[in-house]
Amino acid sequence: MKNMPSVAALWVGLAFAAPAAHAESSSTTLDLTPVSNAQLWLNVGGFSRHFHRDAGYNENNLGIGIEYRTSPEISYMAGSYYNSVRKNTAYAAVNWQPWTVGPFKLGAAVGLMNGYPAMNRGGHFFAALPMATYEGERFGLNIGLIPSIKNVDGAVIVQFKLRVN
Repeated sequence: MKNMPSVAALWVGLAFAAPAAHAESSSTTLDLTPVSNAQLWLNVGGFSRHFHRDAGYNENNLGIGIEYRTSPEISYMAGSYYNSVRKNTAYAAVNWQPWTVGPFKLGAAVGLMNGYPAMNRGGHFFAALPMATYEGERFGLNIGLIPSIKNVDGAVIVQFKLRVN
């Protein structure tokens, strides 16, 4: 919990900065224009940093997945990884990111996942996470925030990806 205020401050700052950056753009409508060449990314899992530091979580969350970007604001994600409670998790989500701040796209990933015993006894459940994305020519990052809610200990997650087309 020691690092939680600084992480929370970062996300609150991004939340306030994103609408301002969006308001400065010439267009205020949702940009669903297809990207010139749809982008296919290979996700290789990543790492998590939990707010409850002494709980013994696995923070090396390697896995495999795909992400298909169809427009500057929308991508579809699916994959599997070894989660923080040492179980396999499968996920499928839509990543909607209507704001851009510098090189980062900001928004939320919304979808279904499983593998967490505290959520629906390890079965499928709905999840929504704030998500920031950086995409270079060949390499990218997804950075998400899992909020601490009820029996879920929050974390910051970083997922690595490689563009394959």
